[in-house]
Parts: sequence; structure tokens; C-alpha cells
Amino acid sequence: MAAEEETGRRVPVARGGTTAPGGLSVGRLEAFSDGVLAIVITLLILEIRVPEPGEARGSLGHALAEQWPHYVSFLLSFLVVGIIWLNHHATINLLQRTDHRLLVLNLLLLLPVTVLPWPTDLLATYATEGTPADQRLAVLIYGLTSTAMAVTFNVLWRYLRRHPELHKPHVSDELLAVRNQRFTLGLAVYPVATAIGLISVPLFLALMLALALLYLLPTPDMQV
Repeated sequence: MAAEEETGRRVPVARGGTTAPGGLSVGRLEAFSDGVLAIVITLLILEIRVPEPGEARGSLGHALAEQWPHYVSFLLSFLVVGIIWLNHHATINLLQRTDHRLLVLNLLLLLPVTVLPWPTDLLATYATEGTPADQRLAVLIYGLTSTAMAVTFNVLWRYLRRHPELHKPHVSDELLAVRNQRFTLGLAVYPVATAIGLISVPLFLALMLALALLYLLPTPDMQV
């Protein structure tokens, strides 16, 4: 399907009625990203295993209770991926078309997201086991992964802000400014939380969960 311009040149039209020069579709970008995020969020639960009968020490309840770091780490990463999905959806919803650079930046965002199940398992395993140095390293790797997600998301966001030709007509400078404050905050809070986690793993988990719940709250403009 194609649309006629005033010059008579025919350009491809993406599904949903948006013009996509070069055949780049906002719908396909969002569908691919949603698929990756759905796979990652599903893989997280695979890190919580059923205790073997020999490990239960006579009580399955006790064995399950000993796995609390896995439950907390799963919940934390579930919320983190959920927040990425919510913010990604809200961001892509501002676009009427994409370009090659934006697609590449979107792939870079998905890179640390796909890595997340590994530091999640690492943090859960060493939160209460291993030496203090092991615990700090596990926190550091998880924190760096979270920071990488914040950095790559902000790179994508800043590219979108600098290219108004990609925006839908209703997108205003005021709307972008409100979201920019929210997205920029993550660049600072994740490194700070990681630094605190090098002192206390339980405090790191509590702080990261609090940040995740905070980011679940919508900004005033999220109805657009």
C-alpha cells in the first residue's frame, strides 16, 4: 500500500497509516521490542527452582523460605523489565515514523535488557552466600546492568528529542520536558543505589524495589 505525495512520488506507508520512508515501520519496531521484553520477563521465573527432596531437610517450607533472595530478585527484575516496557511504549507512542539510527539505538537498549536474567540469578545466589567480596561483586554487576539500561534508554530518548521530524503532530516541547525529567533521574539513582549496595545487599534490594515502584507511577502526560 502506498501514499501519493504532491510531487507524485510514491512512498511506503506503515501499518496504522503512518508514513515510513525507507520502509521503516513504528509498528514493527514496537512489536519486535515487545517480543524481546516478553521473553526476558518470562525467563526470569526459570531461575526459581523447586528444591530437591534431599535439600528440604525434612521441611519443604524451610527449603522454600531459604530461597527468599531468589523471590526478591525475581520481583525486582520483573518490575524493572515492566518499567522498561511501559516507558518504551510511552516513548514509541510519540513517533509517527522511525529511521535507521533510532532502530540501532533501540537494539542497544535491548542488549542490557536481554542480559538481565543472568545478574538476577547472580544476585539471588550470592545475596546471602559467599564472601562479602562475592556479594559486592554480584551487586555491582546487577547495578551496572541496571545503569546500562538507563543509559541506553536515555540515549534513545535524547535522539528522539533532537529529531522532531519523527514525532507525531501532537507532541509538544512541554510534554517532552516533563518526561525528560523523569527519564534523566534514572541516570543518577541507579549508580547511587549500586554504591549503597556495596555496603548492604538487603538495603540495595529494598532501595531498588522502592525505585521500581516509584517508576510505576505515571507522569501527568501519560494519557497521550
